Amino acid sequence: MLKIYLICLSFLFLLNIESARCDPHYKFNMDANGWLKVHQIPATWEEAFLRCHYEGAVLASPLTQQLSKAIENKFSDISCYSQSIHLGIHDLYSTGDFVTVEGVPLESLMLKWSSFKSTGDCFAMSRDGRSFMTKCTESRPYVCYKKLDNLTMNICGTFDDAYRLNEKTGSCYKRHWQLMTWPDAYKICAAEGGYLVILNDATEAAIVRDMFPIRPGKANDWENFHVGLRAWGPERTWITIHGERIEDVFHDWNPGQPDNYMGIQNSGSFIRLGTLDDHASDKKSMFVCEKDPKVKRFEEVPEGLSEALGQY
Repeated sequence: MLKIYLICLSFLFLLNIESARCDPHYKFNMDANGWLKVHQIPATWEEAFLRCHYEGAVLASPLTQQLSKAIENKFSDISCYSQSIHLGIHDLYSTGDFVTVEGVPLESLMLKWSSFKSTGDCFAMSRDGRSFMTKCTESRPYVCYKKLDNLTMNICGTFDDAYRLNEKTGSCYKRHWQLMTWPDAYKICAAEGGYLVILNDATEAAIVRDMFPIRPGKANDWENFHVGLRAWGPERTWITIHGERIEDVFHDWNPGQPDNYMGIQNSGSFIRLGTLDDHASDKKSMFVCEKDPKVKRFEEVPEGLSEALGQY
């Protein structure tokens, strides 16, 4: 009886994990005419700006009275220890010329000003919905916003059409040509609702190998993509970013690799030859993001509502 109970309990636990993993982080808000997401972990203004951008949204600003109220209401989802959040208002382009991330001038906004006197190049909102200037380098929580538009969520569960479904693996993939460090590549993939690609088998490795750009003349065999693989501990145990042993996934290393050159090569890469290599985390490379099509960043808009809201 106890064995049956434990099996059922484990099954329910796995169901809850799957539900949490697939639950959209961006919740649709009718008053905001779009989606809002709270980021609890404090960040600087620039970090918040970039995170929202990578997620396909913007750092929220009180563009309308309705949106201002919707942002203020999100404080209920933020720890009581945080008394303010970043707003997407700044004068980083030209001192004194404050605009939102969308380019709306400060004078066009419906702000409730705080009596708190402050200076700075960025704006924040306190729990009472009042705005004040602040230093951009201060860390605080923030809210990302995506306005409802005519874009349609695709088969990959995203508005980003650069993600393409592969029928053989059941995963969606997006190539990033911009060279980034391994940590930044990881961050961007996570922000897009995916993860740094994990090569599960030779079939998936062949699919990713075909994603390398075509180069005129002879291509560099050592050109590489970052992949979701890291070495841990003094014994350099290679584990995927989903906790899988390297023995259980694709592990065809290039001859002589991994060699941990100069003692700093703890990140995994996949080279044009179709094999794995190790390299330093701060090396800038192209990368591929993988995404489960069942995972949706944005909550579905209620049926028929998008047409009505589009007339606002």
